[in-house]
Amino acid sequence: MSKEISQFQAVLLACIGSALVGSSGIFVRLSDLGPISTGFYRMLFALPLLAAWTAFEYKGALVPSFFPRKHLLGLFLSGLFFTFDLALWNWSLDYTTIVNSTLLNNTAAFFVPLIMWIWVGQKPSARSIITGSIGFLGCMLLAGESFSVDYSHVLGDLVSFISGFALALYLISLKSIRETVATGFIMFWTGLVALFFLAYLTYLFGESFFPLTLKDIVSIFGQAILIHVLGQSLLAYSLGKIPANYTAIILFLAPMTGAILGWLMYDEALNMMKVIGMFLIMVSIIAMRERS
Repeated sequence: MSKEISQFQAVLLACIGSALVGSSGIFVRLSDLGPISTGFYRMLFALPLLAAWTAFEYKGALVPSFFPRKHLLGLFLSGLFFTFDLALWNWSLDYTTIVNSTLLNNTAAFFVPLIMWIWVGQKPSARSIITGSIGFLGCMLLAGESFSVDYSHVLGDLVSFISGFALALYLISLKSIRETVATGFIMFWTGLVALFFLAYLTYLFGESFFPLTLKDIVSIFGQAILIHVLGQSLLAYSLGKIPANYTAIILFLAPMTGAILGWLMYDEALNMMKVIGMFLIMVSIIAMRERS
């Protein structure tokens, strides 16, 4: 539970989780399946591991531990918002660049405090606005010339922007139940809800569930284990100690991870602009840490 770790440790775990999430674009692009069916298989392959985690948390008491007696609405909304975030972001990758999609998805850092202000009257502090702006500027510098304003990308850019709003709603709904509900339990039930909706959306938009090629399997296992079971779970776990708006800022590490992977795997140069962008992202995370 969240009381077992310090806030510094929670921040560190969230950073690791964000870094893992940052590799998702590479795995999604690797799959030959449709973007929504790719998300469906990600959840399908992740659920057995999440079920085992839940059983471990409740020491094998499967029936009582797996049935959510409380927080039904919170679990359902978290799963629904995550579905929209995942489906929209995956779908946007077919219509815009990874850089554009990742950058616009990170507008969640601004949506979280805005929603909290409108929803519960929690006015964002000047520090959170400034640190969020610094981090987003860092992301823009990191994108650099790779970020493009192109008429052909308008639809994909709009969809990835909306996915940022869905991500913000997911973080807020997750935060509302995380402090009293175990991480594995949350991840299992939000994953189960997401699996149902992703299956329906796959059918609704006419995407195929088959065939599964070797590339698809590598992509799906990478997403299920590295990104969801490890990355998303670390973010959910850390929400027991840190605010949702801080987690959204930590997610700025995702495009930073993408840039580093591009440098290591595809020999994409890390110029001075990108290095400054990384520096600003780290400054925003550290500055927000001193707030608490």
